[in-house]
Amino acid sequence: MPKLNITHLPQRLKERLEKLERGEEVDKKDIKALLDDEQIERMEQAWSKQQALRKIHKPPKTSEEANKIGWKTIREVRIEIYKQAIEEAEGGLLDGIRKLKADSEVKAAKVFMDAWSGAVKDGKPSLSAQSAGNIALTRAGLRQGEVIASKRDKEVWAMEDALRKQFESEMTKEEKEQLALLKEHEKASQKK
Repeated sequence: MPKLNITHLPQRLKERLEKLERGEEVDKKDIKALLDDEQIERMEQAWSKQQALRKIHKPPKTSEEANKIGWKTIREVRIEIYKQAIEEAEGGLLDGIRKLKADSEVKAAKVFMDAWSGAVKDGKPSLSAQSAGNIALTRAGLRQGEVIASKRDKEVWAMEDALRKQFESEMTKEEKEQLALLKEHEKASQKK
């Protein structure tokens, strides 16, 4: 089973919280599965305080009396901890996603460099070694390097688009028909 990461955690916590609020029975191991060590420790401390309170006071007869002395059931303690865990998980979501992205990039670089350096050691030319690295990335299920456009690249692409539009507006009727046929041909060949 895949390991839970920060992107899955808030939703799973909310689902478990809804079960607790509905009063459904949830195993203790399932309660602890989504919490980190600090949150589990807080839950155990809160419950030990409730147990100490139970030794001092008799069970309250009304909810007002229970609120007054701070009496909570184990389910209420768990719900309170889960609400805090959801807030923490949602608060750390951006940092968690950044960490996942950085980890993925490091893993991709390691996979690529291992394959590339192995190919270079085998005496393959530079382009073949690069292809070996890209193949290793594909096998590992990682994306190959994306083109990161600089400011100059964006400006050049914008100028090319403007020139293309200008040339198309200045075309004759026959040239426009030829261009339309060429675009249709390119679409058809991409489908194949």
